[in-house]
Amino acid sequence: MNLKMEKKDEFVEMRVRTIDEAMKVDELIGHLTFNQVLDDEEKMDIMMLDGQNFKLLLEEVNEPHRMMLGVINPDEADLLYTAVNDPEGADATLPYQTVHILKELGVTVEKVVVKDKVKLLHRAIVTLRKEDGSVMEMQLTLFDALVVSQIARVPFYVNAKFLEDPRSGFTKSVPNTKALLLRLMPLKGLEREMEDAIRHEDYEYAELIKQEMATRNKEEEEDEDYEDFEDLEKKL
Repeated sequence: MNLKMEKKDEFVEMRVRTIDEAMKVDELIGHLTFNQVLDDEEKMDIMMLDGQNFKLLLEEVNEPHRMMLGVINPDEADLLYTAVNDPEGADATLPYQTVHILKELGVTVEKVVVKDKVKLLHRAIVTLRKEDGSVMEMQLTLFDALVVSQIARVPFYVNAKFLEDPRSGFTKSVPNTKALLLRLMPLKGLEREMEDAIRHEDYEYAELIKQEMATRNKEEEEDEDYEDFEDLEKKL
């Protein structure tokens, strides 16, 4: 009998590489005057949408150092920066108090694993071990789990399939800044980038844009399928 073996999920350890402003105003405005910027609807839209966001870049600890990109708000950026550089400085936050209380109860945080994604949101499992050796699991969002892992100083793993996303291999073909811009850019912006890349015969960059657009379309389809499944469950 020929049995088809299912491929087991592979998990890789990640670390925080950078927490940067998602938009640099001086680069966006260039040599334009304030009034010229006000008259430029596209630039104003970008400033309104991305002005309060930060880029979170996670990097694979070992070779080949693949990456994941996320967008977080200023408060989250401050909290994560503190958790990475000075965990004790986050003592008034919920993640710090959670880790502290668990420790007082004899519960040790062992690791964090980002296993899957539902409706475009990554779900993470925090593995806890009690004094008697038994194991418990706590489910958190990717960001909350990441902060907990930094405060508890435990490994942070993600499912390798998330790193197989075409956006994750951008360092092989174009500078990081271009790839980060693609991830943050609205679909209309991607279409304009594609036209410009073709006009300048930059086909390598055009291929990356094409992959980004295809990935977004796939995510939208998966999201719609999940909503249809939820509707069916309610009817049943």
